[in-house]
Amino acid sequence: MDPLRIYQYWAPGKVLFGPNALNELKAEIGLKEIPLLTTDKGIARSGILKKVTDLLDEIKVRYCVFDEVEPDPSIETVEKASEVYRRDGCTLVIGLGGGSSIDTAKATCIRSSQEGSLVEYAAGKPMEKPLPPVIAIPTTAGTGSEATAVAIISDHHNIQKIAIRNPRLVPRVALLDPSLLGSLPAKVAAETGADALSHAVEAYVGLGSHTVTDALALTAIRMISQNVLGFMGNRGDTGVAGQMLLASCMAGMCFNNAGLGLVHSLAHPVGAYFHVPHGLACALYLPVVMEFNASACPEKLASIAEAMGENVGGLKREAAAEKAWPAVRGLLDRMGIPRKLSQLGIQFRLEPKMVDDVLSAGPTKNNPRKADRAEIARLFEAAA
Repeated sequence: MDPLRIYQYWAPGKVLFGPNALNELKAEIGLKEIPLLTTDKGIARSGILKKVTDLLDEIKVRYCVFDEVEPDPSIETVEKASEVYRRDGCTLVIGLGGGSSIDTAKATCIRSSQEGSLVEYAAGKPMEKPLPPVIAIPTTAGTGSEATAVAIISDHHNIQKIAIRNPRLVPRVALLDPSLLGSLPAKVAAETGADALSHAVEAYVGLGSHTVTDALALTAIRMISQNVLGFMGNRGDTGVAGQMLLASCMAGMCFNNAGLGLVHSLAHPVGAYFHVPHGLACALYLPVVMEFNASACPEKLASIAEAMGENVGGLKREAAAEKAWPAVRGLLDRMGIPRKLSQLGIQFRLEPKMVDDVLSAGPTKNNPRKADRAEIARLFEAAA
């Protein structure tokens, strides 16, 4: 550790974990509160939304439902949800679903209580008024949004994703109930699992990492490597689902403190321009960026390889490090995740603004190896 550096660790709000943890919702909501549930049509059709509203009905809490959240939620969607929040006199927001629903919940708290636009807050405008609390109930094991102080929202006008960061965005309570993951499609399980892995890897090698985040990151990498294939094969196995849900949350705790890197800086423009799901976009660039970073952090890549089960005994640091990105690529292959955008039927064309967006992105500054315009262009093309 650098003796001249100040280290910081922000803990999440209350985290309740285990089968049927959802039942604890009744104890976490005051009888006079009026929650707005932000979710999507799929969660509503699956019956998960009804499980939540039944619990609220039991304690006679009035609630409202906004079920129009889409993947990579837009500013316009947040505005609609905020109108419902204000119209019905809500006092808190429950994000029920994947990262899109939870990020919508966070952004709705901003727009329903502050005067400025989401673009302004993403640019650093202070939030002058108190924010309503968020309760997060994840139904995927990937984004870790239940443990972070960030909301990612799509700005379609400027063809970009904006990141709004504020410690007050950390959910007051996160309910991690593995029994809610049983209806998750295998493809979504794979992509969200890849997202969680990218969070843990980037937080571990990032410039903002430290002893606490390193411990969480390596544990999350190990848990994901050991459980993601079993989870994809049987999402109804609450033991395996629970391991993935915990690993995802731990990875969220990591990057909430240590930050992310070039994988996410590249993934966000690809998602904005080509509408690639976020976890899939991260998976495309994770092995590519790990190889690019190898010269800057060989000891950490060696530890990642070991955490993923690679035999690195007796190898020199650099040789052990060279096992890391092939291990990640091999796991992603077994998960059925493509290596190239072309395999998705996407004809990639690099726009200059995409490189500009990467250069200006916060995660780029946290990456262990600096990249210039030409190197960023090559990284984009590597997954084309």
